Amino acid sequence: MERPMLVLALVLPLVAAATVARADTLGVWVGANYWNFDISGTARYKSTNPADDIDVNSDLGYNDDSLTTLYAVLEHPVPLVPNVKIAGTKIDTSASGVLSNNFTWGDITFTVNEPVTSAVKLNQVDLTLYWRLLDNVANLDLGVNAKYLDLDARITGATSGTDTASATGVALMLYAGAGIDLPLTGLGVDASGSYMGYSGNKFYDFTVRATYDTPWRLGVEGGYRKLKLDLDDFDGSYANIEFSGPYLGAYLHF
Repeated sequence: MERPMLVLALVLPLVAAATVARADTLGVWVGANYWNFDISGTARYKSTNPADDIDVNSDLGYNDDSLTTLYAVLEHPVPLVPNVKIAGTKIDTSASGVLSNNFTWGDITFTVNEPVTSAVKLNQVDLTLYWRLLDNVANLDLGVNAKYLDLDARITGATSGTDTASATGVALMLYAGAGIDLPLTGLGVDASGSYMGYSGNKFYDFTVRATYDTPWRLGVEGGYRKLKLDLDDFDGSYANIEFSGPYLGAYLHF
């Protein structure tokens, strides 16, 4: 991690703990979202030559897809102890295309005009520890997010064969969130996100949403999420990939 990011990641929890605003009661949220996302960007594997970049749209044929994400949140009134959020995202998508140029992916060289099929699997688990610095009509959260990533990207050519890029690791990210609750309406708007920069690798995961709490412990939400992976020799993978799009969801609040 770049040194300023490392210092912030180590110091931020201490600063937040010293100024934390406590929740009045224990609160638990459990929710699920349906995310419709577009995929864009480029990727290469085991090659330092940018000429081997492959465009996921024009070469591989990716466009959009959808998935369900799950999350749970625990907020509590205990001083200094962080609140906890855990979320899971599992991207499993495939496509077919025709190559616009020659490129090398892993140990295989694919040729121009060759039909290819591909599959991308990205399992992501986020464990976020955060402190609420402001808690009234407006709220402000700061903390850290440990993001576990397990990525597999397979390309199969009609004549060249198959090779798979795999990358696994944990990224320690800074987390921030802010929002406003409209009194007596059940309505709220907020934004939250995580960011990390380390040795040429950059990740961010950003969400904006509107929520409505009904009187029956059920809530609904809608918003927009953008997930960006900028990899520079992350287990041999190089990529500048973005997943972004709107989502709708529901949650229970206890």
